[in-house]
Amino acid sequence: MVRTKASKRKRPLWFLMSALLCALLLFSIVPRAKVIYELSVREKELQKEKVRLTQINEERRLTLESIDSPEAIERIAREQLGMVKKGEITIRKVIQEK
Repeated sequence: MVRTKASKRKRPLWFLMSALLCALLLFSIVPRAKVIYELSVREKELQKEKVRLTQINEERRLTLESIDSPEAIERIAREQLGMVKKGEITIRKVIQEK
């Protein structure tokens, strides 16, 4: 098989065109792949945050339900606010200062 001058000239041109095409693809794909990776990491973080916030929300909903009853309101009024019913006597613990 004998190579001609024309085929010898086409070979470097073909190599150069292939290299340019590969470089173009590389420069267009790599930044997009980086963005996709960063977004997937961010999505995982947000999913964890969502789970954490859902648990907090559920705990607070249960707390709200438990303190919404008349018994709970009375307990809070007595313990935290020092309120008493009519006719009751309040006994307070006095701590002497030294």
